Amino acid sequence: MNRPTRSFVEIDLEAFRHNVRLARNIVGSGVRLMAVVKSNAYGHGMLRCARAALQAGADALGVATTAEALELREHSEFTRIPVLIMAPTTPDEAESIQRADVAVAIGGMELLEAHLKTAAHRGSRARLHIQIDTGIGRDGFRFDDFSWLDRAKDHAPHIEGLFQHFAVADGTGADEIAFTNTQCDRFDAVVARAGTVGLTPLVHAANSGAVLRHPRSHYQMVRPGIMLYGAEPADQPELCPALQPVATLHSEIGSIKVVKAGDTISYGRLYTARKDERVAVIPIGYGDGYPRRFSNQFHVLVRGRHVPIRGRVCMDQIMVDVTDIDGAQIGDDVVLYGRQGNAQIRLEEAAKASGTISYELTCILTQRVPRVYLNEWPGA
Repeated sequence: MNRPTRSFVEIDLEAFRHNVRLARNIVGSGVRLMAVVKSNAYGHGMLRCARAALQAGADALGVATTAEALELREHSEFTRIPVLIMAPTTPDEAESIQRADVAVAIGGMELLEAHLKTAAHRGSRARLHIQIDTGIGRDGFRFDDFSWLDRAKDHAPHIEGLFQHFAVADGTGADEIAFTNTQCDRFDAVVARAGTVGLTPLVHAANSGAVLRHPRSHYQMVRPGIMLYGAEPADQPELCPALQPVATLHSEIGSIKVVKAGDTISYGRLYTARKDERVAVIPIGYGDGYPRRFSNQFHVLVRGRHVPIRGRVCMDQIMVDVTDIDGAQIGDDVVLYGRQGNAQIRLEEAAKASGTISYELTCILTQRVPRVYLNEWPGA
């Protein structure tokens, strides 16, 4: 997109590959690794991140929707790579899912029957991963509900996987650790019960938090997501300093004006200047996915220094105080997330300031903000 002033996200694919290799080193070579690239790879670009994941040694790719899986399959480099749709699908999607040879989460009897019927009609194998709800309280068979087991044991070739989702595996508190262990205990019991009827599917459970903090949950495959993009899942970067941030959000100074003492800035008049200030206008706002919650309470980087946001974040602009930045001028690079010189704003820091999680900050960056890729290698 051609905008009169520049805002873009710089995606460092070598940092992404580093984080994939880090996850691999943590779980060991005997555990498969599924790189989660749903929601356009958390806003980073699904196809490029999927390719980089495979280059770094990932064994499979995880997505949320049938559309995401089919988009991967449209590209020759991903036609034979294992892909799992992890979020709920509908029975009428079974035909297209199986035709694409994609694995799918099964969390209810209606969907299980639809896929078994479709596989019988096609005379081919379905790739079904039975989802168990051990405490997250959303899709999946409850851990003490074995209504699926009789049908599954009679169609064992179609049952490729058995999995669960953790609710608080990213947490470091005693209650969170205890509940994650409870989920593991419940899941272990389901896996054991499946084994008594001859089912030996691929068993998987661990998200990023569990990869980093719960080795017992690594099972036969792990599914890291946010850690691959360089953010610690509990938004505490000190817990895993080896992670390398992947995205840097850039803009530039579009204009500079002097605001007099007593003047107010932006909608709602949240900020009143206590003295004369040089205020820079930056052409980025919540229309680009930069949260309005940063209004009057966060900062950006200009010339390697933190400068405060003044007043409301607008749809297309923010205002920052550059009074103390010698030489600041129109066209200067502004970093909103990422590193500039020796200074850095990590996603985890920004997430805490805006009352959200790092996942959301990259997912909500709109298509108005171009993605620019560094260290891209051709092919998988």
